[in-house]
Amino acid sequence: MKRIILTVAAVFAFGFANAQENVIKVNPLSVLGGTDLVSYELKLGEKTSFLVGAGIGGFKIGDAKYSNLGGEVQYRYYFNEALKGFYAGGQAGYSSGKVELGNSNSSTTTEETKFGSFKVGAKGGYQWIWDSGFSLDLNLGVAYNNFNYKDSNSSTSSLKASGVLPNFGFGLGYAF
Repeated sequence: MKRIILTVAAVFAFGFANAQENVIKVNPLSVLGGTDLVSYELKLGEKTSFLVGAGIGGFKIGDAKYSNLGGEVQYRYYFNEALKGFYAGGQAGYSSGKVELGNSNSSTTTEETKFGSFKVGAKGGYQWIWDSGFSLDLNLGVAYNNFNYKDSNSSTSSLKASGVLPNFGFGLGYAF
């Protein structure tokens, strides 16, 4: 019985070794405020895929500290074969976080602003997957972003903004 189970497992493992239908990627640019630091892409059909990503980021410049957390989904249409080559598709995402402005003369934070951002857009790119399973995804797109800012020191101070912004990235990953 043990041999039968091992034989069936080996047949499945070798049978699907070249049938790459999943890609896990990391986008280092997302640390600066993106929503797809780590993403998972699933092949849906012969030319389509679905991607879900999550990101956490932040940086500090002088007395200003920025941090965010977000996520996004994408639907991709590949022009030749799913997960390989040129693609185009739509995306939607949400991000929230805060900006802290400190006072260089004291150790306490003087101002904190929280924000939320929703985006909807289009993205295109090219994805390579080598025989080893490693992948590289380069992409560029535009998205309509809607921002809401709220000053935590004031109950009435808030700001809303929106606009079309570019979004770009690259993903380094592994296909299986």
